[in-house]
Amino acid sequence: MKTKEIAKLVKGDLNGDAELEISRVASLKESKEGDISFLESSKSDEDLAAVRASCLLVFEDFVNTSKSTIISVKNPKLAFARIAAILHPRKTRGSEVHSSAVIAHNSTLASDVFIGAFCCVGENTSIGSGSQLRAGAQLGDDVAIGENCILHPNVFVEDGSVIGNNVVLHSGAVIGSDGFGFVRGENGYVKFPQIGRVVIEDNVEIGANSCVDRGSLGETRIGEGTKIDNLVQVAHNVQIGKRVVIASQTGISGSVVIEDDCIIGGQVGFGDHSTVKSGAIIGSKAGILPGKIVREGVWWGVPVQPLDEYKRQNAHVKALPRLRKQVKDIAKILSELKEK
Repeated sequence: MKTKEIAKLVKGDLNGDAELEISRVASLKESKEGDISFLESSKSDEDLAAVRASCLLVFEDFVNTSKSTIISVKNPKLAFARIAAILHPRKTRGSEVHSSAVIAHNSTLASDVFIGAFCCVGENTSIGSGSQLRAGAQLGDDVAIGENCILHPNVFVEDGSVIGNNVVLHSGAVIGSDGFGFVRGENGYVKFPQIGRVVIEDNVEIGANSCVDRGSLGETRIGEGTKIDNLVQVAHNVQIGKRVVIASQTGISGSVVIEDDCIIGGQVGFGDHSTVKSGAIIGSKAGILPGKIVREGVWWGVPVQPLDEYKRQNAHVKALPRLRKQVKDIAKILSELKEK
């Protein structure tokens, strides 16, 4: 793309050569001629004289000290991501059903789907237009896959699951396996029914080796536009809202509700039946007790608490060695006074 086309696309102000051809995106340090990069802040401490990118996306109040053509925008990182999606589009596949794939006779496939090597498609399963099943992806019975979905190698979508449009499931993701539900009996544990389903709405992306369990009697649902990292566990009957971001190694117990526009850090642990209200931000390694309601704001710690309280508590803990010394000194003085 030419820089003038990029500026128009991101609604930015161009300062420099409008006819420059840009072929790829790159980081500042790795950029070279023909690349576009971006600044993380308006007061960057980078040595811009050494930057070799042909074009830079910068904040509107940026004072230019570089030799590059610049495009000023409100959010350079967001603009960079939008440009990257055009210069580096996702790999697409032409219409094909590989000879090694096993397709049930009563399944319904759009005419332009891609089914890779060693894939399986179960009974009464449907796949929408433009969707791709990469090598080894498996679909159970009564599964519905929407349009323009990408299922990477070795994804498993179990019986009855419903996947919306433009969904990306990365390698090893398992959708719709049984939830972890057992009832204690006289001679051990009896499995509680796991006969619900999973519903994944449009524009969701789920990372590698993440698991989303089916509802026990109802459904597990992931809302539109939600992004889930690698190695995340979503248990049965969990309800995740729209535009939620969940980082790696988070574990979400059964019947948890996470409302719209929440941000969940890595390694967060959710007790069952807890609720996270819209707009809440939960820091890494936080622990949410069963039944806890986490309201809007920034939260951290175990058990989870508002960030300001967590900071105060952390400061008190760090002061314990000094307090211990003070107590020992006071005890020594008291002992000496007693002797007198």
